[in-house]
Amino acid sequence: MVIGGGNSGGTATKRVNIVDLKATTPTYTAAASLNYSRMHCSAVILPDRTVFVCGGSGSNESKSNARKAGEIYDPSTDTWTVTASATVERLYHSVALLLPDGRVLTGGGNPVRRNNELRLEIYSPPYMSQTRPTITSAPSSVTYGQQITINTPQASNIRWASLVRPSATTHSCDTEQRLVDCTINSASGSSLTVTLTSNKNLAPPGWYMLFVTDQSKVPSVAKWIQVALSV
Repeated sequence: MVIGGGNSGGTATKRVNIVDLKATTPTYTAAASLNYSRMHCSAVILPDRTVFVCGGSGSNESKSNARKAGEIYDPSTDTWTVTASATVERLYHSVALLLPDGRVLTGGGNPVRRNNELRLEIYSPPYMSQTRPTITSAPSSVTYGQQITINTPQASNIRWASLVRPSATTHSCDTEQRLVDCTINSASGSSLTVTLTSNKNLAPPGWYMLFVTDQSKVPSVAKWIQVALSV
């Protein structure tokens, strides 16, 4: 997914393009445009499968044209919804990181070169005010293709179990960001059995946030789990 950006003259765009890497011949196709043109914005995949975009500016590194309002993309409807506004401008060299509780931490930026922004803000997506499923226990490590048990009182109402890799953002690009589904094999009273992908390219070894998400697309607080070559 490529979001916003700008030309050498410093004019930002609203354009959004998405590539489906499962296609036989993957190509970028246009998606719904942003509500606001943005350069140097940040994008975060949320555990409910939407994408939160924040920060940036309508022109180059202009603080006066900073985009304080966030917006959320829903791939199921190809729509963008404007959400809460920040109080701090986030321009070049800013970051946005998903936290294990499902909120998003924003920080950084240099509104004037060599004048670094040190304040932090936290955005709470709409699901934070909903009744959320819980993970009471889960393994601390897992290997490829392994079946594990996740204990949750809401087992019968869980729609997805997923691994979200910690962010590593730089220059409005996060090459570490990924959400990987775990196949739900069965659900009984208070537990799920799920199987991790066997594809190391989809989920490289390392630490992940394990979320369960209910039928209303409301996610739990995450548990940290390590994907290892062997356990």
